[in-house]
Amino acid sequence: MQIFRSFEIPEDFLNSVIAIGNFDGVHLGHQAVLNKAKEIGLEKKIGVLTFEPHPKCFFNKEFDFFRLTPFREKYRILNQFGIDFMINIKFDEKFLKKSAFEFISENLVNDLGVNTVVTGFDFVFGNKKVGDVNYINNFVKKTKKFQFFEVPEVKNNRGIEVSSSNIREFIRVGEVESANLLLTRKWKITGRVIRGEKKAREIGFKTANIKVNGYCNLKYGVYQVSIELPKKLESKVFFGIANFGIKPTFNKSEPLLEVHLFDFNKEIYNERLEVTFHKFIRPEKKFESIVKLKDQIIKDINQVKNDRLFENN
Repeated sequence: MQIFRSFEIPEDFLNSVIAIGNFDGVHLGHQAVLNKAKEIGLEKKIGVLTFEPHPKCFFNKEFDFFRLTPFREKYRILNQFGIDFMINIKFDEKFLKKSAFEFISENLVNDLGVNTVVTGFDFVFGNKKVGDVNYINNFVKKTKKFQFFEVPEVKNNRGIEVSSSNIREFIRVGEVESANLLLTRKWKITGRVIRGEKKAREIGFKTANIKVNGYCNLKYGVYQVSIELPKKLESKVFFGIANFGIKPTFNKSEPLLEVHLFDFNKEIYNERLEVTFHKFIRPEKKFESIVKLKDQIIKDINQVKNDRLFENN
């Protein structure tokens, strides 16, 4: 999948079907938009038009915004989805001042020469968010410049709206299984293994300490996880448990992800790893003694090893 960082794209990519959105998480709702674009673009190239930074980051510079999929992960998922190209536009003051009409007439029509545009039902754009799906529909009816398809709201079998906001909320309260259902895959955290104080090793549990880049709103607690090692080490999936939090028993304050892998004894300092979250086990808590902490860790490990869901994965 090719990436373009402006509206100036090669002629071969003009007259394409374009899906527009932030696609944070590339969840079921986003997938409905992408599937619609692929359905109507069988003989056209399929492109995704997205924005960096995420508009919520831009509008709230002092607000720590939790992204489900950093850009690299979003690219990987979209590439697997069979998208031909991505147009990644910088969301800045200049772009913010662009009117809804300018965005459609200048960028979509003149620059991209779009054949078809596909968005979700809640897509908004343009200065002061004047543009929405009704605005696009009216433009198309008047000008006949391109086709437009709006994808309706998607809900899961429990009637919950599939949205990035709802997935973030599930993760915030530790319901990673619910988040995974809306994502249609298991949620991951990516980070680099750093050297820690080896407190876990001293009580018999070797861990990989991962400093999570950016703001992570995951509930503090113990989780059932897995890691697929890079091919240069060993192309194999290892299962284990992870604690995300501030280690209150040791009076720490900075959040850290500590992963204990089963049947694993390699040194992986400075490696960049993807930690996949399967299930929430329990909240993080402060123990009265190291002995009680160790006893609880043993119980956590046994619970994970005996979990049927874990065995089936």
